[in-house]
Amino acid sequence: MSTRAGPGPELLGAAPERGRAPVLWIGPWALAGFALYAALLAYLTKLPCRLASWEAPDTFRHLCYSDLPTLYASRGMADGRFPYLDPSALLEYPVLQTVVASATGVLAHALDPGATPHAGQGIYFDLNAALLAAVWVGVVLVVGRMAAHPGHAVLVALAPAVVVTGFINWDLWPVLCTVLALLAFRRDRWLLGGVLLGVGTAFKLFPFLLLGAVVVLALRRREAGPALRAAAGTAGAWLLANLPFALLDPVQWGWFWQFSQDRGAGFSSVWHWWNEVAVPRLGIPLLSAEGINALALAGFALACLLVLVLGLVAREEPRLEQLAFLVLAAFVLSNKVYSPQFVIWLVPLVVLARPRVAEFVVWQLTEVLHWVAVFNWLGHLTGGTDGLARAEDLYLTAVALHTLALGYLAVRVAVDVLRGRRGSG
Repeated sequence: MSTRAGPGPELLGAAPERGRAPVLWIGPWALAGFALYAALLAYLTKLPCRLASWEAPDTFRHLCYSDLPTLYASRGMADGRFPYLDPSALLEYPVLQTVVASATGVLAHALDPGATPHAGQGIYFDLNAALLAAVWVGVVLVVGRMAAHPGHAVLVALAPAVVVTGFINWDLWPVLCTVLALLAFRRDRWLLGGVLLGVGTAFKLFPFLLLGAVVVLALRRREAGPALRAAAGTAGAWLLANLPFALLDPVQWGWFWQFSQDRGAGFSSVWHWWNEVAVPRLGIPLLSAEGINALALAGFALACLLVLVLGLVAREEPRLEQLAFLVLAAFVLSNKVYSPQFVIWLVPLVVLARPRVAEFVVWQLTEVLHWVAVFNWLGHLTGGTDGLARAEDLYLTAVALHTLALGYLAVRVAVDVLRGRRGSG
């Protein structure tokens, strides 16, 4: 089962064939430069907090909030603790995110054990920002290998939503695993691709969902071998990463699962919009955490069924990246949490599935507006300042806009699949 298209002159690093119109050629070094420029801009968005304070509400008011220094100070890492070795330092993340967060925490503390709390947070943030910048360069170079035109990779490199959200969390790590897996699948290396998805799933759960796209292609071709190899690689890599830590510290390992199950509607999800807008204004019942879990799961299952049907009835075989985007967009739209940084998951897939510059730019602007609105609202909410009602209206409007923008892209990609348009690559 192959996902490859025939090579063409627009591929990264390929010169145009004789007799054909020249195309813009952008080499790997240029793409890396664009990605590093975006990373520098991402760092500058956090500079007000880096120089002054990482405490709320200032982090919200100055639009420079990041989980990185906040968790460093609040989860024991500022005291040199390693969460998997200390039951009082729980982190609500999957295994590999916890390991990266904890290892850099130990290193930051070792570099200056006597640092003031703010200085220690700055060291920790700088270490992780440098690593995340390198990871982002990797993501862009991999997309450059897959995109039909190197300009598409430039869109990814300079994506405004990545600039404003890339250093909020560690989510760039699983994004790198995801695009590497897609590249492996495109080269028919199904076991390797599965292993990469398993590693990504040990960072964050969303890479696991891409197996659904592999299954759709397998069913369409009636060829189970590649899907079985990918699934085996995913399961094996995930178990290899998780089992030692689950045995070492089952409390810390299980904290992520408990936290995910028990939490209610998170910021910017349609469910949070329901509870915060529809309930008080229409007088309808509030959704509990259990109710949201059931509705989110049912909505996602229905969307996956629609993707399956779409993949089977499409005029031509869709690209794996198109199906992967549809599955991931369905998850984001139905999930009970849509943190601002979740947009990072989708940026490479949008460009590979439907590389339309105008649509991409409009979507990115709605996501930047969403980022501004979320933290502006939180700043008013935690700071007790005037203007809370206006900030709330802006936030709720931005949630609706970025949900509609992503929904529009999903519909357009679905139409592309149905009509046999195969996207980028």
